[in-house]
Amino acid sequence: MQPLKGKTIVITRSANQAEKFINQLESLGAKTISLPLITTTPINQEKLKSAIKSTHYNWLIFTSTNAVQFFFESIDANSINSKIAVVGEKTKQAIEQIGLQVDFIPSQYTAKQLAEELPISENDTILIPRSNLAKNDSAEILEGKNGKVKSISIYTNNSVEYSETELAKIFNQQIDYITFTSGSTIQSFIKLGIEVKNEKIVCIGPETAKTARENKLPVAAIANPHTIEGMVEELIKLSSSSS
Repeated sequence: MQPLKGKTIVITRSANQAEKFINQLESLGAKTISLPLITTTPINQEKLKSAIKSTHYNWLIFTSTNAVQFFFESIDANSINSKIAVVGEKTKQAIEQIGLQVDFIPSQYTAKQLAEELPISENDTILIPRSNLAKNDSAEILEGKNGKVKSISIYTNNSVEYSETELAKIFNQQIDYITFTSGSTIQSFIKLGIEVKNEKIVCIGPETAKTARENKLPVAAIANPHTIEGMVEELIKLSSSSS
């Protein structure tokens, strides 16, 4: 059964993270177009090492697999004895693959929900390694619960540039869906000046959808759960409703 047969879907997540998503969609009959809109680069590695060395943190919070990757490129996993909270299943798997245990995962896979539900004690120390574009919402919520929060940007999200010719080659054909897995991919999309016509936009979660709407992009669906698998399910629903 190929419920996405005849559908063309643009994938905007970074090239090193897109393969599984592309394989899932193509196995369901879709034609995929890879348009990576961000690349990631580690930063503040010495600052991170210093923070870990100088303070014992009760909690480490990871809100993406990128945060896990760049954190443990600098920090020895065997040196970690903090509790670990993650935003979702993929981030949990990334932690477990390096031999550590996850102590908390929220009921909904968003950073805000994690901060609201995390069972911290007063004056718990909390470290949030994150991207340079991450918002401060979760830190503010945790500080409101009397946590002592330190956020460190450990990687940058950099926009990928394309020529008008490259973009025309992609968008001068029939495209059914454009998928976004982060607010930074949307911001890069807007910078490129791409005009959305009849393409339907599918977002991985509410924060990504919020960024899309703030930039006047109509959102057709939001994955629930907020995972790649959830996005696939939403694409199947949209496809069946339009056929």
